[in-house]
Amino acid sequence: MKALVKNKPEPGAIYQEMPSPVPGDTDLLVKIKATALCKSDVDVVEWTTLVASSDLPLPLIMGHEFLGEVIDKGKLVKNFKIGDHVTGETHIPCGYCYPCRNGHSHICSNNMGVLGRNVHGSFAEYIRIPEVAAIKVDKGLPPAQGSLLEPLATALHALTKSNISGETVLVLGCGAIGLMAVELAKILGATKVFAVDIFQNKLDAALKFGADVVINGREHDLVEVVASGTHGIGVGTVIETTGNQQVINNAVNALRVAGTLVFVGMIDYPLTFNEFMHKVVYRELILTGIFGRRLYATWDLAQRILESGRLDLSHYVGAEIKLDEYEKGLEIFPTTLGRVVMYP
Repeated sequence: MKALVKNKPEPGAIYQEMPSPVPGDTDLLVKIKATALCKSDVDVVEWTTLVASSDLPLPLIMGHEFLGEVIDKGKLVKNFKIGDHVTGETHIPCGYCYPCRNGHSHICSNNMGVLGRNVHGSFAEYIRIPEVAAIKVDKGLPPAQGSLLEPLATALHALTKSNISGETVLVLGCGAIGLMAVELAKILGATKVFAVDIFQNKLDAALKFGADVVINGREHDLVEVVASGTHGIGVGTVIETTGNQQVINNAVNALRVAGTLVFVGMIDYPLTFNEFMHKVVYRELILTGIFGRRLYATWDLAQRILESGRLDLSHYVGAEIKLDEYEKGLEIFPTTLGRVVMYP
């Protein structure tokens, strides 16, 4: 089969032939219908410092956001049948370690499999995925939209790390996950949502998806705008997707006392907080991160929201190309509204 492969520990990737996967006893063999390009995939291609420190097993098929059809399965698979449409939980838990047995299997500590990082991913014609990491989806969901369920659930997990119902929220960065966070925040009951970016087209999209106030970071001081819009109190929750140290420190100043800062964006450098004791400790801020989605609560909530009709995933399909056009996808990724979706 053809696949997009990270083959050397240096910048670049190659579209080449790879052996077709064969399902084990507890695996599904899935034919990829659509797969989306994530910033973390771009980081693998560019071979960032964080990626280079991860000791990836090369050659490795990249990708982790997808929708496909089950075409074969192992003899011990119980909950899926041939013809089912599925997406994949990127994290493959062991099921036995302390986190797995205490409600945190999405951050399994026992050599957790991660699609596109230490397990072959979805930038291919076929993928083998364990039953435990497969999520069944409605066959009526278009493939491009189905490939966006994973980032949607990521944004949802970030929001559920704080109590946002009736509260104010600041979203830093209006890429696909940031825009999803804006829309989901309003669905989950946020009373006022601020959104920050440096690209006007992304800020316009944030307004379309429910932001009450948008802030161009190149033109306005986000701390002043947030203070003006919250009677000087600050926001209750910040969702951080930029990975930018200056933006993060500004966000700390935009938070109210005892507010929550949720880290979603990749940070591959030592992060410094200005006046840490006065701005973070003495104000009892809550700093937390997310890695993926809670199994399986986040997925269930995401599907209930979709079934309610209050969110339309088609809005987040920013571009559609063939997988062998991946270089074009990498080029347009930074400025594309939503995800770049690729078809094998």
